[in-house]
Amino acid sequence: MADHSTHHYTLDVAGIKVVVQRKRIRHLYLRVIAPQGQVRVSASLQHTDADIERVVTERFAWIERQQARLAERERQMPTTPSLVEGEPQWFLGLAYPLRLTHPKAGQGITLSSDAIHMAIAADAKTAAKRHLLDQWYRIQIKNRLPALLDDWTATMNVTVKQWRVRRMKTLWGSCNPIAQRIWLNLDLIRHPPECLEYVLVHELVHLLERGHNARFYAFMDHFLPDWRLRRRQLNGLSHQASDQCDL
Repeated sequence: MADHSTHHYTLDVAGIKVVVQRKRIRHLYLRVIAPQGQVRVSASLQHTDADIERVVTERFAWIERQQARLAERERQMPTTPSLVEGEPQWFLGLAYPLRLTHPKAGQGITLSSDAIHMAIAADAKTAAKRHLLDQWYRIQIKNRLPALLDDWTATMNVTVKQWRVRRMKTLWGSCNPIAQRIWLNLDLIRHPPECLEYVLVHELVHLLERGHNARFYAFMDHFLPDWRLRRRQLNGLSHQASDQCDL
């Protein structure tokens, strides 16, 4: 029997371990989390365990597809690359082999048509190389965001007082409508440009509608009609997949 003494507990659904979190939400959300393909469900206080079991059972095929896709993506795009010579590094949805050079002084990263070139000391540790690559990623995403923000805030007639970029484990972005502040995940720069634009528009829509409800999705349909395709593309390239189930 499930232990409901906390808002987190585990259900066994036909051999699948499902981590359940109870929240004050309206819908039921099903997610598959990499790298192990863990199945997680966020459910309202009104949903029963039978509701959750039914949804998981109905989506067995979807769960298996997501687990297979995430496992394959994990092999292609490691979350903790070793940053050795020739290892693929992702930028704007394309994989570039890493080319290492060891100058006597200075360090930096440049991009060519067929590689990402890192100049760094020969004895540099993996952490130092990762820090240098992250710095370059941060510069690249920050160079692209101002123009996107200008275009979309004008189109949507919204104001962003502050925006920041940081690496987030479970979110692609977040929005504080009261402070008019948005955060975007640094890892978006590794994905196709249309994925970055999709997440940005998603967060900007929260300035018009705070919840994920019919009004929110109507705004998404109006401003970015192909947002569902972009979301599927991002989920197909990411370390997490999710599904919303209306009950």
